[in-house]
Amino acid sequence: MPCFLAISGYSGSGKTTFGSFLVKKLSESGYKVGVVKSCKESEIFTDLPNKDTWVYREQGASGVVLFQENLFTLYLDPPKNNLTSPKDWHGYFLSIFWEYDLVLFEGFKKVDFLSKLWVIKDKDEDLRSVKKEIKNLLGFVVKENVEWWKKSFPEETFFSLEKEEEILNFLKGFIEQKKEKVMLRVNGKKVPLKDFVKDILAYPVLGFVKALKGVPEEILEIEVKIKNQS
Repeated sequence: MPCFLAISGYSGSGKTTFGSFLVKKLSESGYKVGVVKSCKESEIFTDLPNKDTWVYREQGASGVVLFQENLFTLYLDPPKNNLTSPKDWHGYFLSIFWEYDLVLFEGFKKVDFLSKLWVIKDKDEDLRSVKKEIKNLLGFVVKENVEWWKKSFPEETFFSLEKEEEILNFLKGFIEQKKEKVMLRVNGKKVPLKDFVKDILAYPVLGFVKALKGVPEEILEIEVKIKNQS
């Protein structure tokens, strides 16, 4: 189950550059990383009118996959009735990226429950305003002069793009700390679970599955879906 992290900042601050760097380095270290990028545009640019995938979607298909030799493109219509708030789509993305270690959200600065790293655009940026507006900040990312920032705001955490290992070690620790081993979703919504409840759900199922024929000796993940038809 992945942990979520938002890369936020003002337009032109370098969010994509920083996010791309993290994806490359963490992937090289063996982590599976996904990305969700926010966009203000409402039009569909990737699924062009009158193309086959577009036609199927227009006729009512809620999920269409373009199957190519080296790439799958998945078009999904989110279940709008179940995604009325950011916490609702939080569970939706958890299900999509379940086997990932980390999902980076580029933007999403107003989504309070997402942990965030804020990319500073320039030296004139008003950090006091940022701190008032943005919730759940883990720290700030700067391109240069990190010592100046640390002296100016000693109570804050700063990461320099010039010190790759420092920020990568921080994120690896963040991933390990945030990892969850059990997730329960009912009617598309994630149900919060205490640790002892996770154990109650996990261990009996694990023991039962191990006793079944045809199950691999090494079990890495178990997925169970139940449709209540009573």
